[in-house]
Amino acid sequence: MKHNKIILTGLSALLVFTACASTSSSENDSKSLSKSNTAAPEKIVIEPTAEEKFLSSISGVSINNVSTPKEIAKGKNFASAFVFEVKDGEDNALADFPISIVYPESRTEGKLTYATANVRSDENGKVSFTAPKTDFAANTKITAYPTPATDDEKLLETVKEMGAQTDWKVKSDIATKGAVLFIWDYNEKDRPVNNWYDVQAEFRTRGITMVGNGPINETSYIGKYQTLYKETYKVIGGSNYGYLIYGTNKFVKPVEALEDGSGYRCTMKAEIQAVRMKDGALVYSTELTHEATGKNWNACVSNCKEQLAKKLVTDLIYGL
Repeated sequence: MKHNKIILTGLSALLVFTACASTSSSENDSKSLSKSNTAAPEKIVIEPTAEEKFLSSISGVSINNVSTPKEIAKGKNFASAFVFEVKDGEDNALADFPISIVYPESRTEGKLTYATANVRSDENGKVSFTAPKTDFAANTKITAYPTPATDDEKLLETVKEMGAQTDWKVKSDIATKGAVLFIWDYNEKDRPVNNWYDVQAEFRTRGITMVGNGPINETSYIGKYQTLYKETYKVIGGSNYGYLIYGTNKFVKPVEALEDGSGYRCTMKAEIQAVRMKDGALVYSTELTHEATGKNWNACVSNCKEQLAKKLVTDLIYGL
């Protein structure tokens, strides 16, 4: 009996040892698997786009306007070039740097179109642009910005924001060629009542005297502007005056009292077009709105008409 007990005891010990060994091995495998599962993932490198590389390459670059020629009359050349300069982030001149110059190229039916010239800075970081002879009036801007590396639209918008602008001013020849007017003032009931005298008065205030009411003066021609041009041409021909300017000036809404009781508010809108007398070609079209106040109805309306006329005459001088 004692012998059998000893054998059983030995077998029990062996089983216990085997179980322990098995448990230890299982735990080690589990720890090994756990370490394998928690290993850091392999890093994925994302290459920057061509646009991002380009923006990084021009970081810190600045463009400034150095000089701008004085305004001229259409048909003449600017007396000097438009000059810009290019510098890096440490204020050093950047030579041979590609710059795009956007400038007005033409005007069709009163609307400007723009062209782009690609140039490079000189050894001093300067960019000079000599504009071609102008045959149209304009009061706009000429812009210089880094030439983008690709055609991406977002990149173009970004580099434009980095650019510099300056005035491009070319006056109309209305001062020498003159114009006839057919612009009707409307009342609050939306009916034409008389010629808009303030426009003619504003032209004369600015020393432009060859502007006056046209020979055709009936309200039946409002909105029939091709007929108006033909009838006007029959009377004055195509060479005595440069332009026929026509349109309306209306109340946007009835004159209203100010909330604080201090006066009145008036809002008016002018819709104006112009054609060349020699051929009837549409050369100008605009809509201008102005709001003004005054201590009473008359002061309010008069102020609005006068200020709107100033806006219009300025626009015509640089828009015909």
